Amino acid sequence: MARVIMVRHGETDWSREARWQGHSDLPLNALGFEQADALVIPLAKQRPTHIVTSDLVRTQQTIRPLAESLGLPVTTDPDLREIDVGSWAGLTHDEAAARDPQGALRHDEGGTGWTDGETYADVAQRGTRALERHSAGLDESSLLVIVAHGGLIGAVTGRIIGLTSEQQRIHLGRVSHGHATYLRRRETPSG
Repeated sequence: MARVIMVRHGETDWSREARWQGHSDLPLNALGFEQADALVIPLAKQRPTHIVTSDLVRTQQTIRPLAESLGLPVTTDPDLREIDVGSWAGLTHDEAAARDPQGALRHDEGGTGWTDGETYADVAQRGTRALERHSAGLDESSLLVIVAHGGLIGAVTGRIIGLTSEQQRIHLGRVSHGHATYLRRRETPSG
């Protein structure tokens, strides 16, 4: 299996304001572009061979400097989008709690607060399916860089290591903007 690096996009204005973004298609802000530029040298040293992003502009803007410096094409995949937060899109946690106290409590306890979007299990399944699809057929010398979103990266990582969606949210914490998560399947000896 190919090595995989999953990178969270850089900061947006809604990220800075701690607003739920979900499927909202927001561009990077000035700090987000700086975070994208800061990824170029460390990721280029890893020698990526393939790049895939979600179809939202913030992921594409994050990886563009690296892709251009290496001359690699970028494939987009809507299965790599952030979790659909439904009616919570654009809200802060406090605003969501004011509108839906029970939903905010469910979310704080590791569940899904909104009722009109996706669950964390849904996004884990969708993201894992995309990871498997894009890494299928790549050999061990390949390096796949996937640029996606914090919720999706956390959900996929949790699923890979055997956590439930609730456990992942409680125990793994948040993925920072511009953070790289390195994945590699380790073969276990048989017998």
